[in-house]
Amino acid sequence: MKRFLAILMAGGLAAALAAQTEDPREGAGGIIFGAGFAFVIGAPENWIFDSKSALSIGARAVIYPVGTDLNHTQVIIHANALPLNELTLQEWIEQDIANLEEEFPGIVVKEHPGLMTTDTLTAIVREFEPAESRYGLYERIAYIDIGENVAIISLSAQNKEAYEESIEAFNYVVTEFRKGDKQILLKEQPN
Repeated sequence: MKRFLAILMAGGLAAALAAQTEDPREGAGGIIFGAGFAFVIGAPENWIFDSKSALSIGARAVIYPVGTDLNHTQVIIHANALPLNELTLQEWIEQDIANLEEEFPGIVVKEHPGLMTTDTLTAIVREFEPAESRYGLYERIAYIDIGENVAIISLSAQNKEAYEESIEAFNYVVTEFRKGDKQILLKEQPN
């Protein structure tokens, strides 16, 4: 009986220590907002949601695997929003791709089937591979029309293996995306 209690206590201690080392940002999410837009995204299990470090790369949120950080990871998923500037979403995407092709000749662009978000918006998905260009990343980008802005969810990996292993996490982030509205930002606070 004493042995059983000792094993039970050791197991409880191990569980308590494991709980202390868990990062509260794992599987978390947040509201991404700016002038004229708001949306909600979340990290899948075993990924960290980080809005603080995202600013250093010009993003509004970054998601990376547990056990890594923004400076020591092979792969990230980041989110941002940019104005459509009176273009349609398709025109904006074509312009974005044309700019990349001009800056990185030889980059390979592939179309993928769209993904449906939680609130039934369609995310247009494109893949970018370095191929013969100087562009050193494997990327998959979801473009989502959110009114006067385009939400951009981007998977960026330093190598093809990390990229392919992270597509499922990217799909999760995109399909769990929810467009916000003014009610998110203007909700009355309780007295």
